[in-house]
Amino acid sequence: MERHLKPIGGEFWIDSSVLDITQNDFRDLKAVFLNGGQSAIRFIIEDSNFKEDEYILMPAYLCPTILYSFERKSIHFVFYEVNEDLSINLNDIKNKLDQYKVKGIFFIDYFGFYHSDQTIQFLKSIQQTGIILIEDAVQMFWFSKKEKFIGDYIFNSYRKFLPIDGSLVLCNKSVDFDTIKDKYYKLINEARLNKTEYVKLHSGNEEEFLKLFNQADKAYYKRENVNGMDNESKESLNKTNYELIKKLRTDNYNYLYEILTKFSNIKILFNKELIEDNVPLAFPILINNRDFIRKELRIHSIYCPIHWDIRNENLINKFEKSIYISNKILTIPIDNRYNFQDMDRVVNAIINLIESGEHLNENI
Repeated sequence: MERHLKPIGGEFWIDSSVLDITQNDFRDLKAVFLNGGQSAIRFIIEDSNFKEDEYILMPAYLCPTILYSFERKSIHFVFYEVNEDLSINLNDIKNKLDQYKVKGIFFIDYFGFYHSDQTIQFLKSIQQTGIILIEDAVQMFWFSKKEKFIGDYIFNSYRKFLPIDGSLVLCNKSVDFDTIKDKYYKLINEARLNKTEYVKLHSGNEEEFLKLFNQADKAYYKRENVNGMDNESKESLNKTNYELIKKLRTDNYNYLYEILTKFSNIKILFNKELIEDNVPLAFPILINNRDFIRKELRIHSIYCPIHWDIRNENLINKFEKSIYISNKILTIPIDNRYNFQDMDRVVNAIINLIESGEHLNENI
């Protein structure tokens, strides 16, 4: 394998090609500008004013780090069931509403796709009773209000899509928070610079920037306060070419869909027809022997993350459908760093691994 084979997946490197000085994406946008998704969650918790006897319903398929701020604030939460296609089990929510004093419902737009019209109408009907809806739109790339957003609070996280930090919270107010350039800020920017030099200039050492990214991630989750978006990040995001990124991601998604839909041993979670005004995070599939395939892909510098591994999470792992997804899900990167040739490289590697053993050929 070539030492500097172009990596597919992993943390972002700096790419000025997605910036456009004529853009002004935040013009007239009423939002709370924060330094990341964790700050967004903390702001929403504080603004919602949970009482000691109130609960929030959480999806049984989620990134465990979402729970950190709720646990720190000693907020009661209970999980509701998510189906194997990542739709919400509405009957389970109904049952939980009867059992608990529910203040709010937290739901996720998985991989940047809206829920079905039926689910949206169901959640709206609950919202009309005074229950707060918190909409996690972290896995969707956006800069302004979307037609199908329904949450009383909607938030995102730009570091999932760009080498830039920040989060927007859409709600009924606009609040300014101080910015702090802390340890995370220093580590993440050094890591991104080192990776950029490694990828573009073939300079440096992969282990060095991976170590920095790991240290930055640990520092990120040690933050406890609500902090505002720094001016440099806000300016970069304001000049981001949203339409270019949307086109590249959508094209890659559609390209993968046309190829992988032909394989019965690969289950595609979201039909390409579900892409409307939304921009998906990645291309999620369910596949047998996922851990083996993922490990083999890394040998070829293809890094497909898992969203999410909850198998060792004691609070969640009793939900069989969530564990089924967690055992089989593989997330294929589709972001603006990659073209169809890169997608072919990923597909060919996955198909070769599937065809290399009969035990991988069972239908999903």
